[in-house]
Amino acid sequence: MALLEIRHLGVEFPLRRTVLKALQDVSFALDEGERLGIVGESGAGKSVAAFSIINLLSKPGRISGGEILFEGRNLARMSAEAMRAVRGDRISMIFQDPMMTLNPVLTVETQMIEVLKAHRKIGDDEARRIAVERLREVAIPSPERRLKSYPHELSGGQRQRVVIAIALLTEPSIIIADEPTTALDVTIQAGIMSLMLDLCKSRNMSLILITHDLAVVSQVTERVIVMYAGRIVEQGPTADIIAHPRHPYTQGLLKALPQEGTAGRRLNQIPGNMPALDSIPDGCAFHPRCPHAGERCQAGVPDMVEIGRQQCRCLKAQELAEAV
Repeated sequence: MALLEIRHLGVEFPLRRTVLKALQDVSFALDEGERLGIVGESGAGKSVAAFSIINLLSKPGRISGGEILFEGRNLARMSAEAMRAVRGDRISMIFQDPMMTLNPVLTVETQMIEVLKAHRKIGDDEARRIAVERLREVAIPSPERRLKSYPHELSGGQRQRVVIAIALLTEPSIIIADEPTTALDVTIQAGIMSLMLDLCKSRNMSLILITHDLAVVSQVTERVIVMYAGRIVEQGPTADIIAHPRHPYTQGLLKALPQEGTAGRRLNQIPGNMPALDSIPDGCAFHPRCPHAGERCQAGVPDMVEIGRQQCRCLKAQELAEAV
């Protein structure tokens, strides 16, 4: 049985005159120790999917259907009190901006000890010892001294390492990382991703990495999910999808990578924009931007089809695969 299984998940945001459907029929699984990437442009539904797992949806957002099964328990139907025992303990989350996670008026020590005592019945001395160990694990120099620091006294890379250390305090089974390197310099990004990869391997910890960068996904994850307008349009082993993308949207994302361009020429890009939640086209939501779209693409939402080890939500997936 998978450690985490999402079944036909739907998320909606009721407004005065309409209901915006942020996620529709999202299904995937995560095994113990597996590293999964979720990619797509802004507005694809990546972060909403992540926040749904730990019930951090902003109001008026709500889960409208489906199941979120973690170790056999349905998190979507769990009480707020029971959910607090899972969130931050069994499942931890790392956000984009460490300054949005860390309290600027509290020392690193205070914040780490608070997290531990919220989930474990231990004293301050034991909590401090664990905090030092976690800071050392994430390669923070002089961890005993850094415990006394305030967030503003640390560099951006050090702050993100502290956030990772906090996420590790309770030895979670799953870490969800939402664009964890977006606010960092390119040189520091590589170090943070390498650190997370090493930690996952050494602890046999599962990872859900939310990103728009397929290059990062190719280096860190074992499987990848590609999302568009609130639906999964392709999923499968990362190596297979990078080498043989089946959905036209995935193909467009890969072609848009800087390394795929020609020196001295404009970068490749997918024409148009991600549709807003109140104007998602009928049929395949990607058809207005798709170079292969035909009339039947507007008739209804395509089912997932299997091509090798990949699944693809495209009427022409098999035809395009045979044409390669």
